[in-house]
Amino acid sequence: NNSSARQVSSETYTNTLTNIPIDAKYNDNKYFVSGLTSEVTVFLKGSNRVALASEMQPGTRKFRVVADLRKVKEGTVEVPLIVEDLPAGLTATVEPQKFCKIGKKAKKSFAVRATIPDNQIVDGITVTDISLEKTKVEVTSDQETLSRIDHVQAVFPSSEIISGNYSGTLSLNPVDAQGEGLPGLVNPSETRIQVTTKTSSSTSSSSSSSSTSSSSSN
Repeated sequence: NNSSARQVSSETYTNTLTNIPIDAKYNDNKYFVSGLTSEVTVFLKGSNRVALASEMQPGTRKFRVVADLRKVKEGTVEVPLIVEDLPAGLTATVEPQKFCKIGKKAKKSFAVRATIPDNQIVDGITVTDISLEKTKVEVTSDQETLSRIDHVQAVFPSSEIISGNYSGTLSLNPVDAQGEGLPGLVNPSETRIQVTTKTSSSTSSSSSSSSTSSSSSN
């Protein structure tokens, strides 16, 4: 909704439109695209203030920003952003010009792991079991990225604290062996978790983060 207009000369005006969505065109059945921004900023210029004002409003806007990836080669490429259906007399510049990665689409199943950091477990509580509803999930990505995925991480919310038995729903993210996130669509994208705890003895002074590679309650 942010916009601005200023007079550049006696008859030419520019307008700035932010958060304009991108319409990406590619063979979704064959390729997987990652790193493509979903919104861009468009700078419109023209002497027709009526047409310019019409393009500022989503309800009357005719133009759209298209990322046509149907002819690009696989790999990391600069996204060809094109403004289509722009009214006559107006010109457009799009920022930022972004890069994305495109590759052959593939699927593979990976084990699900969950880790609860030490600082999210109350002193005096010991985690005795972590049970995940989903222990293996399917990830869709490009072939090169799939080869780097080590497992799927069930992300424990940073706002949650384990002070006793716990159950909840965690989102699932593909990661490499170092735990760095990688682009991919996880199906299903969430899993239920059940954490069983016990009260530690007061003499216990050492602990480590609690984790599971894929414990199942089934």
